[in-house]
Amino acid sequence: MLKRKILKLVAWFKESTPTTQALIILGVLLVVGIILRWNYIVSEIMRGFGFFSGK
Repeated sequence: MLKRKILKLVAWFKESTPTTQALIILGVLLVVGIILRWNYIVSEIMRGFGFFSGK
């Protein structure tokens, strides 16, 4: 069942236009980058809120 879904997804990806394929790959890379740098992103957001609240 899972193998069939994966094969269907791969077939859909191969049938997509090159532009769509590139956007999907970029999206996946961006999500992976965000996940890898999550602690830094959160700490900088907290630092920004601290700056605007006068801390």
